[in-house]
Amino acid sequence: MSKLHFFRHAQASYLSKNYDQLSPLGEQQAAELGNYLVRKKMHFDQIYVGPLRRQIHTYEIVRDTYISQQLSFPEATVIDELRENRASTALKSVFSEWTETIPEVKKWRDEIEADASLLRKNSLLIFKHFIQDWAEGKIHTPDVESWNTFTQDVKKGVDHILSHTKKGETIGAFTSGGTISTIAGFALHIENQRRVAAMNLAVRNTSFSSFLYSKDQFNLLSFNELPHLEEEMITFV
Repeated sequence: MSKLHFFRHAQASYLSKNYDQLSPLGEQQAAELGNYLVRKKMHFDQIYVGPLRRQIHTYEIVRDTYISQQLSFPEATVIDELRENRASTALKSVFSEWTETIPEVKKWRDEIEADASLLRKNSLLIFKHFIQDWAEGKIHTPDVESWNTFTQDVKKGVDHILSHTKKGETIGAFTSGGTISTIAGFALHIENQRRVAAMNLAVRNTSFSSFLYSKDQFNLLSFNELPHLEEEMITFV
């Protein structure tokens, strides 16, 4: 039986010009993850990482923690299918028109325009509403990769990893919340994509979700674990 651990990246730079980089807190979170794995003497036979900078940087900080302790840590294989969904881009593509169609969402948007201090809170409420409807297929974004296409690609990525996983190996993968929730959905045979998208919103930065793989059986062992962070360091975005 093999074990696979999927790590969500550390906190990125939400609302900045370049979201795809770790915040100072995110760098601390990744270091705490690395310290925890070293303390637990976690050995990995293979490591995979998505192509996004925030995913790669999280991996690099964990790797450097191992190296600083003179411990081996595999060089990562980049798997494009471990990227995040494009919900943020999809939302931008329909934002003006879509926010006019739903009174609650329009109210949140108008509140931001009236009071900039509500930007973070209300933008997250808007995103939560959008991603669940989008995942369910209620919102079409023809110019942006759909949720369905994203989940199909994640499945290809997981299949690739499993096809290269040997019996008894421990695998690590650094990816994102949407990818992890989608993989958990596969393992639990959840067909309702709205529920999968809701799981996405719950995945915390640098948390890990673990799976068991044996004889074509792929099962969820644990979800969204975060034993290495104190409460004041826990973030969702």
